[in-house]
Amino acid sequence: MQKPATHLKLNLSTRLSAKLQQSLQVLQLSTLELQELVSGWLADNPFLEEVENTAEDAAAFSQYVQPPQHGMIQGESDVWDTLADDPDMYALLRQQVCEYDLDDATETLVYFLIDNLNEQGYLDGSLTDLVENAPLEWRLDETELAQALTILQQFEPTGVGARNLQESLLLQLDNLSPASATISDEIHSCARLLISEHFGQWLSTHQFKQLCRKLPQFSATTLEAACKLIGTLNPFPCYGLPDRNGILAIRPDLEVYADNSGCWQIRILRDAFPQLRIESGVEEWLQQEDTEMDAMCKSKWQEAQTCLHSLQMRKTTLQRLGEWILQQQQDFFSFGSLALAPLTIKETAQALELAESTISRAINQKYLTCSQGVFPLRYFFSQSVAAMDDGTGNSQTAIKSLLQSMINEEDPQHPYSDAYLVSQLAKQGINLARRTVAKYREALKIPPAHQRKVQYNNH
Repeated sequence: MQKPATHLKLNLSTRLSAKLQQSLQVLQLSTLELQELVSGWLADNPFLEEVENTAEDAAAFSQYVQPPQHGMIQGESDVWDTLADDPDMYALLRQQVCEYDLDDATETLVYFLIDNLNEQGYLDGSLTDLVENAPLEWRLDETELAQALTILQQFEPTGVGARNLQESLLLQLDNLSPASATISDEIHSCARLLISEHFGQWLSTHQFKQLCRKLPQFSATTLEAACKLIGTLNPFPCYGLPDRNGILAIRPDLEVYADNSGCWQIRILRDAFPQLRIESGVEEWLQQEDTEMDAMCKSKWQEAQTCLHSLQMRKTTLQRLGEWILQQQQDFFSFGSLALAPLTIKETAQALELAESTISRAINQKYLTCSQGVFPLRYFFSQSVAAMDDGTGNSQTAIKSLLQSMINEEDPQHPYSDAYLVSQLAKQGINLARRTVAKYREALKIPPAHQRKVQYNNH
């Protein structure tokens, strides 16, 4: 008499396991992969139907702040739709050349610079490198190339053509109107000074207090407003423009936006989650008392229920994960990548009471859009590598960003040694061993000081 019960228990366990397996598989998919899977479900299962967006849904959706328009093509269509008929970033920039009254030589140089931009809108290599690597018969002149770059840097999106993050932020800042209702001359000039001379020195309360002492001409309120202004600038000027194939390969799943009171909020993007339900006619049919399902119908009915459960689990997990990231990375959304806090998958799993493998699946191929740009969820997870004077830590990403910016500003004849970089970080309250600085410098593919000096001299 025990066998049927045992068999029932095993059967139930198997079904639950299969249900959980599918949920985990759905959780791991990218948005585009999920849409393909759902299309297959709809074609194969008559019990499922897609919920069309109603006018009511659209009205509710429109109350939210729209995704950041940095680098986006303006228009009436959804900015995350596939842009198969639109030109790519390089074509869009070339179209702007004709808007300027340029002689043939300068026009050719601007086209040359556009071709040497990377996918993020930055200029790959120095002007000296570009001149030296060009064919001799071109007879490029660095001074003329610099003048052409000045023209390119006036193109849209603002910040394009910069040689590093600081230059891009300054270009964007200078394009803002200081006379606007929200940006005073004082805040504007303070933000410019912070980027040009104190880049990244606002990562902690300790560093902010140091800034207040270094810049007595500005009040703490002005400094805070300037830091927030910098945080609204886009580190990747051309993120969101279509690639060379003419499509947006990335579709964000989550959006962080500022509500009417200026507080950060997070929500799931509507297009990232297909809306499915049991087909309305089937619901009515099932409510009839004499309804009986054959084996095939029962199988499809169970599959439909499992599909809906998988989608709901994905949505719930990503919503919880997004809220946790927002809670832990408030400074990042205000001040940018230099303020990224250390965060691990392990502590996230513990906080959300989920398995680490579930968190790994949840962040796999998922993206978040905010005023800083579009970022993979994995970007927000980084070990703490440096103890601050106040006992807190910094993430690897923030430290690397700061090291990169410091080395970008060094004197070519006197490059910074690792020991000097350690001392400069210590002045900002970041305590790192020299070997750690060397490791992160190497990860950035930056050679040691003596090799950098040789490279500078050769140029």
